[in-house]
Amino acid sequence: MHNRNLAVGRSFWLQTAYLRYETMRDLELRTEPEPFLTAAPHLGRIPLSMKPLPELGSVEPLQQARSGEGLSALEKLTVLLHLTLGLVRCEAGSVRPFHRGAPSPRCLYATELYVVPSQGVYRYDPLLHALEQRSGEAWWDVLEQALGYSLAGAENVLVVGADVWRIARLYADFAYNIATLEAGHVLGQLQVLSSRLGYELMIHEHFLDEPVMQLLGMNGKVRTPLAVVVLWPHGAARKRTQVFGAPPARPAVADNARFEQEMNQCVELQQMMEASRLKFAGELPEAEQAPSAVPFAGAKIAELVDVIKSRNSGNDRIGLAATGRPIPQEELIGLLQALAAFPDAQGLWQDIGLDLAAHRVAGMASGVYRCALSVPAYEPQSLHEDMGRMMEQASVVDGKFINFRSIPAAFYLTVDFERTLQRHGNRGYQIMQMRAGRLAQHICLLAAARGWFARPLKSYRDAETERLLGLSKTTKLVLYQIVIGESDTPYLEFDMGW
Repeated sequence: MHNRNLAVGRSFWLQTAYLRYETMRDLELRTEPEPFLTAAPHLGRIPLSMKPLPELGSVEPLQQARSGEGLSALEKLTVLLHLTLGLVRCEAGSVRPFHRGAPSPRCLYATELYVVPSQGVYRYDPLLHALEQRSGEAWWDVLEQALGYSLAGAENVLVVGADVWRIARLYADFAYNIATLEAGHVLGQLQVLSSRLGYELMIHEHFLDEPVMQLLGMNGKVRTPLAVVVLWPHGAARKRTQVFGAPPARPAVADNARFEQEMNQCVELQQMMEASRLKFAGELPEAEQAPSAVPFAGAKIAELVDVIKSRNSGNDRIGLAATGRPIPQEELIGLLQALAAFPDAQGLWQDIGLDLAAHRVAGMASGVYRCALSVPAYEPQSLHEDMGRMMEQASVVDGKFINFRSIPAAFYLTVDFERTLQRHGNRGYQIMQMRAGRLAQHICLLAAARGWFARPLKSYRDAETERLLGLSKTTKLVLYQIVIGESDTPYLEFDMGW
């Protein structure tokens, strides 16, 4: 099978870990794209509604909501796009003032959202809050062949893609790692919002890439599709269909060759991107199940819209620091209970391990804890007198830029990468990265609901972090770190919504 040359995936993982090998090489060409969204050919723009956002309820309890029942399909789509990738908050005086519903490394935002209704193809423009039309034709027959699923009865289809050069110009081949994590955050956000709007969202991680790139007009050396998201009305029937031959070819507004020369500098990245793509119907899985919503009998904490707009990564002018005040153990336990109640958290937890480094948590000894979601609990693994110092020693970043001594706690997401490749082929790299991003986004929202920042980090020393978590003698690797706490430098914020 096309994506089963596992040597490509193994080599790419090792060569593009943050510091395990020398990968942060300099690039000769670092052409900067336009802010917010890279310009591309289109047939015109359709402005979206600026009506007030609807009530979406509390971020907890996370039960199937009915907030979308009184909204039209376009109104629901508008809410989804704006609260996922639209500009929702501006921080006066911040180094990176403009923020969206999901985080991105240095606010570079490689993730793009494409909308494929039953007629036409569109790309969301977050700055203008509008849809760029890429095609006026119907493409669902192509999507059905690419997915192996009938779309009869679906309300809409979104494609999560990555404009990789937006990150690669600073991070070279390592960009694929953080671009796929970022896309996972976006998928997690879509999942939370869609359940509140009355949808049953289905995330397709496996699809035939070439027809999807064709209908989106993507230059595959610069951009790549990462997930196809189908929005089903609550209770709609879904069925698998057979794939016959090649999808029909039709003209679409295609990307030009902008940034192709620049991307050609990232040889390993392009090789991995190509090796991850599926080309044959036999590579599609038998079924991809949509998660069901699970109620959580917790107290309401904060309105979901307010949480999305206040979610932040604790940015400071020169780095990151918390107030140093301990966070209550009860709040941390409540976060884990709520995390376990997210629609897909239990399934993600089967693939993505979750550990906690507790440093300044009132009622919890300093040390490493394994996070169980089946019966939510923090299970002690090892106790250490000063976890802040140990996290600092495992970090690439100088202590004056990230003050780990002030950080109350940090979550670590882990994965058995070899097992992942064996199950999914090279496609498994982006699948596990995106699944980690989805779980991380849930943590970010729950932290924001408690008034905490949540800063996703990749700047740790892999081997030292694995030793810290007791993973050195296992086949697991660390995918992601999320530090949480109360921000020491709150900014004057402006709501950029409606």
